[in-house]
Amino acid sequence: MPDYFEQVAAFHNLVLVGPRGLGKTTVMKALTASGLTHLHQRDDLKSILRDIDFGYVPIYIPAESIWRGTAQSISGALSEDYERDHILNGLFVDHCLHQLVSSFEDALVDTDQGDSQVLQPWSVSLTDIEEKDICNQCSVFWGLQRAQNSFVGLKLALLQRSNQYRSAITSLPNRSELELVMKYQKYDFLIALKGFFDIVGSHCADLRWSVCFDEMEIAPKRVLAQLYENLRSFDQRAVLKFSLFPYIDFYSLEQRMAASESGPTDGQDFHTVILANKFANPDYSLAKRLIKNECDLAGIQIDTFINYLNSSSSIHRGTRRFTENGFERDFVAIHAMAVQAGDKSYVDYMKRNGINRAGDLQTLKGNNKRAQVIRKPAPIAEIRSYYLVKGGGKSHIDSRRTSAKGFGYYHGFDQMLDLTEGNPRAIKYYVTDLLRSLARGENSAVAQNRAISRNVDRFRALVSAHTYSGDIVSSQLQSPLQLVDTLGDFLSEVLLASDFQPEPPLSYEVKGLNPHLSEALILAVNSGALVVDQTTGRKQLIFDLEGCRFRASHRLAPFYKLPTITGQPRVLSGMPRTRRSYIDQPDLLSWAKDDG
Repeated sequence: MPDYFEQVAAFHNLVLVGPRGLGKTTVMKALTASGLTHLHQRDDLKSILRDIDFGYVPIYIPAESIWRGTAQSISGALSEDYERDHILNGLFVDHCLHQLVSSFEDALVDTDQGDSQVLQPWSVSLTDIEEKDICNQCSVFWGLQRAQNSFVGLKLALLQRSNQYRSAITSLPNRSELELVMKYQKYDFLIALKGFFDIVGSHCADLRWSVCFDEMEIAPKRVLAQLYENLRSFDQRAVLKFSLFPYIDFYSLEQRMAASESGPTDGQDFHTVILANKFANPDYSLAKRLIKNECDLAGIQIDTFINYLNSSSSIHRGTRRFTENGFERDFVAIHAMAVQAGDKSYVDYMKRNGINRAGDLQTLKGNNKRAQVIRKPAPIAEIRSYYLVKGGGKSHIDSRRTSAKGFGYYHGFDQMLDLTEGNPRAIKYYVTDLLRSLARGENSAVAQNRAISRNVDRFRALVSAHTYSGDIVSSQLQSPLQLVDTLGDFLSEVLLASDFQPEPPLSYEVKGLNPHLSEALILAVNSGALVVDQTTGRKQLIFDLEGCRFRASHRLAPFYKLPTITGQPRVLSGMPRTRRSYIDQPDLLSWAKDDG
């Protein structure tokens, strides 16, 4: 259970923010009636759950994946805005009402079973007569053709009307069915929802409701904007909870300006929980608990697993010391390694600061001086010495190691935590692979190279497939994956250039962004490929890229040969120039060309 679960479960308006794979859907499904029932059956959670108020009926409304394709089909089939809006709204409302009824059924307790059914705080008890009356009234209020007598009948009637909306599009150019559904009343889902509260409330007094909207990014933008605005004052009986990507593209600048005085305010009208990994100084406590659980399931001690990863023969000998709290860099060993690797620019930098040999580092005094000469340059010198080879004082970008098997810099338990960004799905992938290798007695370095290669490719595929955009993919001027590759390669080229920089740029700050890059940058942020600093400048929800600071996700660091630290920012206005060409690059780029 994540530490933020109590805040998410509390009876207040909420926005869960984060890219895919961070557990937004898992948490929201845990807050359904079935989910809460199962949670309360776990002995290890009883002491935590005892202090949380679950005195509300949980409603879970997931997005429907076909909305995106349906919206594009409707846009191409209908030329009139009012027709498109009417069909999309009808599909959205009927889907939400169907999920509303399903969730309410999930919370029902059958009174005919007597005392065998335990009435939980989120449970509702109805007789058959009460169910019939509720369904009759909802049928009328929601404009269904016939009055329904059961919740099953209500759901079937909603599905039938949804099919009519879809059929109106598929039957074109014959407009007879379109003209039929255009006569249907255009419903506001929130009004339909309040009506349901009133109808049920006439039989069950004093009910409270929690309505969770999951993955709403692909819902109609107009509806999303309306739902968001209602976070301020929807209904005293209910709270609204959303899971959203970091960048909000459904609330325009004009809407925000118009709602500056009456719109919802973070911290006042709703609470925000950021699930994305922190831009800097991440907290991996949940990640470590997840890994321990995986080890327990595999029958392997967590310490055995940690030692297996830290025993990789590809980790620089002597440059890292492993402790119970992680690893510490040995600055003397790093200096010696950089000299051995022939990093002449680094050696000259150290000489200018009075360091002629490794032993001089131990005599250096003063926190500022040690930071300037040791703490800041050491991580940069370490990764340069790993990827730069001796070249007679001529180290440059082409001297990088390009083998997909050369990921030793990223080996070890703590580095694996960084490579997952604390993402539960990424942790599952990495740990499952590596536990199997440990059980087989496979060499640690070989196992980690394969796991890193496989999981970086998997994440790149996810970024490439992330097409939640208001525009059709083919109309995008820039591929999100190509944009991320360009940004990552540029930072890598600066990092590994012939001129050593003790604090090279390892992140970007958006200022005066070229509009042509905006769409791809938004998609990259929402896919998790780019991690935004959401702790400064009230960037919990990102409405505008201007002023945002971000870095490439550490999940992609091995692909670009970047360290898993934040570094200094570089201003991003237009596409940086790199030495690489992306003209012939496919969406999913394989590993280095020389690997065969």
